[in-house]
Amino acid sequence: MSSKVGLALFGLGRMGLHHAKNILMSSRASLQWIVCDNVNDAMNVKNEFNLSAKCVTPDNTDHVMDDSSVNAVMIVSPTATHESLINKSLMADKDVFCEKPLTPSVETTRKCYEIAESKNRTLLCGFSRRFDPSFYSVYKKVRSGSIGPVRIVKSTSRDYPFPPIDYLRTSGGIFKDSTVHDLDMCSWLAGSKPVSVYAQGHANNLALRDFGDNDQVVVVVTYENGTIGVVDNGRWAPFGYDQRLEVLCEKEQLNVANKSETHVMTSSDEGTVLSRSVNDFIERYPVAYRNELDHFINIIQGKEEPRVSKMDTIRAMRLVELCYTSLEKQSVVEYTE
Repeated sequence: MSSKVGLALFGLGRMGLHHAKNILMSSRASLQWIVCDNVNDAMNVKNEFNLSAKCVTPDNTDHVMDDSSVNAVMIVSPTATHESLINKSLMADKDVFCEKPLTPSVETTRKCYEIAESKNRTLLCGFSRRFDPSFYSVYKKVRSGSIGPVRIVKSTSRDYPFPPIDYLRTSGGIFKDSTVHDLDMCSWLAGSKPVSVYAQGHANNLALRDFGDNDQVVVVVTYENGTIGVVDNGRWAPFGYDQRLEVLCEKEQLNVANKSETHVMTSSDEGTVLSRSVNDFIERYPVAYRNELDHFINIIQGKEEPRVSKMDTIRAMRLVELCYTSLEKQSVVEYTE
């Protein structure tokens, strides 16, 4: 392998474009192919950044897979395309990074990992919060054992602005599309196997009821070691993108606050005003996405083990499935794998 890892990017939506820019900024990666439905969008990116990358539509995927200069693929295309692209890429001996969810179910996700293992290839799920410096700092301190066992993990995630209804209609539902990040964070910090799941939800936006989704959910997960995970996840916050974390341990409590647009704090005899929160995930997690790419390259080059394992991904997906079961039954459900 050359010093640079050759990458093919599938998908050029908002998240895909962000990944593309991170690849271009990396001295360790080379963007060889851009694959998206509208090839004109890909050509615009190619021309804007003076790239040598080839641009094709998804029906020409075989050309990408046959290219020996492509060491790995990054899949940021619509969820419905993930499973097929993962399997094609692994069978073509490419390492794979894919945004969550990898597939619609635990069973099909497990099969993807089995293919990766049989081909001795990496399959990395994009749980990006694990690569945010603040969240990772909390994780390292918890894992050091210096502050005692974890009692409660509270993860709050609320979108801003409210996502388009057309997107939500095909997103797979709030648990699968959004809450999965919080569930992964709770399990990562708890460091223990889940025991039970209880979920509640409501559709404040009546349009979501047409396709059986909610825009506000709360989930409680209990773990074998006594940790309790509490998730507050919504599609709307009135003040900006809301991403907070609280971890209560025996000796200390750790908190991650929202990221503000600036560090300016204005005080007067009327009180103190903080700068508003950033608008969205792109503004909140730019460093996390860059770290995620670096980690993926490190795995490919044999420098690191995956921070997100097969079990991590499957466990988060299983918790998602049980959230739907709990909501339907209106009761606590036992965690089973």
